[in-house]
Amino acid sequence: MTQPVRRFTGLILAATFVSGLVSATQVAAQTPAGLSTAKAKELSAIMKGKNIDSFAMKEGQSPNRFVAVMLVPDVQLLLVSAVYSRPTDIEYRLYQKDYTQAYRDLRAGALASERFFIEDILADGLMATPAKNAQPDSMIIGTAAPFVFVGAADPKKSKDTRMALEPYMKAFGEADKRYAELLDGVIQELKKAGIVAPARELR
Repeated sequence: MTQPVRRFTGLILAATFVSGLVSATQVAAQTPAGLSTAKAKELSAIMKGKNIDSFAMKEGQSPNRFVAVMLVPDVQLLLVSAVYSRPTDIEYRLYQKDYTQAYRDLRAGALASERFFIEDILADGLMATPAKNAQPDSMIIGTAAPFVFVGAADPKKSKDTRMALEPYMKAFGEADKRYAELLDGVIQELKKAGIVAPARELR
């Protein structure tokens, strides 16, 4: 191979390498670590430390809106926020520390409405794109069909029926932010309820 050809080939390989780096950087920028990641892990650790698998509380200053969580360690973290038309029923559950039933009432009770429900697989926060062969996280708002976080459509695949990248990441970002805020509220409430084990990263 002559010197000019070698130089030309080297330039092509270098350009391809740089292009690959730019593409990888763009993908990383489009799918940042979720805001809920640290919060989900912290809540899971606190609940494990307190030896509880469920908890419920009033959400903010609203008289009839509540939030409840249920943890299956190392499997999933479930969270539901909902308005309950007969709030004294949930308040009684909270008084009795019957958090599991409070969760069930908010998740599936006939008197619950305006639900925001998250199924966080592995209790590690929402993931915009699931790992290979992993079950995706999902969200339900109100009575809409589940929004499953399976990743955005690949523009190179014409038959990819998933949502386009921009609207998909917008939906993910809004869900992740709300989930993180609700998790933080539950964490702060649990920390007030006596001594808790130090938060630790779950693996």
